[in-house]
Amino acid sequence: LASVRHDMDRQMVIRDWYWRMPLELALTDLWLAQGDLAQAQPQAERFLQVALGTAERTWQALAWDANARAALATRDLAQAQTCIAQALATMEGFEVPMAAWHVHATAAALYDGTGNSAWAAHHRALSRATISKLANSMAAEEPLRTTFLSAPAVRTALGDTGSTAERTGGT
Repeated sequence: LASVRHDMDRQMVIRDWYWRMPLELALTDLWLAQGDLAQAQPQAERFLQVALGTAERTWQALAWDANARAALATRDLAQAQTCIAQALATMEGFEVPMAAWHVHATAAALYDGTGNSAWAAHHRALSRATISKLANSMAAEEPLRTTFLSAPAVRTALGDTGSTAERTGGT
């Protein structure tokens, strides 16, 4: 990923601005997964700056979500709450399901951490409903559906209970 970033910095490509966002998200997720918070926080902030330079609501919400997750990892609940509020405001009035399920899953984790079980359950339900909607937009035999539902972040958001079909209301 660092090599790709270096190449992108060295030589611009068509739609460079767009491809930079998934790169920044992947780097943020990598540092968070490794528990390297010294790298994760500035990386999440870099992702946010790149995303805010566009009109892409999905990427903006995902960037706020990444910053919320970085704040949660350092137990900065106030910052996490600010970032989740920004993510929710960014999504308001827009159909952004690829961001919505992430943001609501992070919000559920945040509210679990603050002891607000009602808000945690509310956001968990919204995350799961969005995941189900996305999964059910594909045929049951579609390989991408199976890949999506088996992704670790999706399985975590769904509570990783029951079969894939049971979790999404499919067959």
